[in-house]
Amino acid sequence: MVTSGKPGAQVTTYAQPPMPAAELQPRLRPRSRTAADQRVGVMRLYYTGASPENLKRARQHAPSHSHGYGWTPAKMTPHDAPYFLDNGAFTDHFDADAWVETVERALIEMPRSPDFLVLPDVYGAAEATIQRHREWLYDRSMGVGSGQCMRYWVLQPGLPIPEQFEAIEGCQGVFVGGTTRWKRAHAAEIVRLADEHDLRTHVGCPGGANGLVWAYRQGFDSADTTTVFQNQYWHYLDRLEEATAETQPIEPERAAEQASIDGWA
Repeated sequence: MVTSGKPGAQVTTYAQPPMPAAELQPRLRPRSRTAADQRVGVMRLYYTGASPENLKRARQHAPSHSHGYGWTPAKMTPHDAPYFLDNGAFTDHFDADAWVETVERALIEMPRSPDFLVLPDVYGAAEATIQRHREWLYDRSMGVGSGQCMRYWVLQPGLPIPEQFEAIEGCQGVFVGGTTRWKRAHAAEIVRLADEHDLRTHVGCPGGANGLVWAYRQGFDSADTTTVFQNQYWHYLDRLEEATAETQPIEPERAAEQASIDGWA
């Protein structure tokens, strides 16, 4: 238990799971877009370390989709737009104190709360990731107010996908980590199982010139990338928009609901 808060008020939070997925809003769109007759919706794209100008340009290249920031303990800037918080565990090193500080800063200093938090994981190791997730869900606090945020469970190589899904608890979505080859090999199974478990899906750095198109067609709810703005590869977004235009659009009122930040987050 941790007791803290803004001046004049105290807030008590526990290292326990947030609201179960059933109490959150239902999934906003149908799943896989691999079949030609599937109706499609909005995918949210997050750009790690981007600027407002980057985000503005991204919207121009892919106006059919939603855009936001990806922040980590290494960098978080108070821009007023959707974002998610990554834990920064991109290698064997993970700074737990920096992670907790980042979550608390986000909930106090940022203009809005994050769309979701990525639970601390162990890169490339599913079993160790499960152990670390449970530690942060039940034995450690991620900061004051973090229990009200959506949390994503990380899937990594090392265990069968169904076994990893059976281990999921206290989360409302899954974050697909691992190598690009591993993601591509298991994406269809992951999206299918996530749908069965009523979980949202996010794929980290799908990679390649057609990576975002691939993520979109697989049916992921969101994806993140650094390549587009770091290398000025805006044609990646052009390809995504072209792929979107080739699919059958959903009903206008449904599209408006899916594009809504309030409806998505």
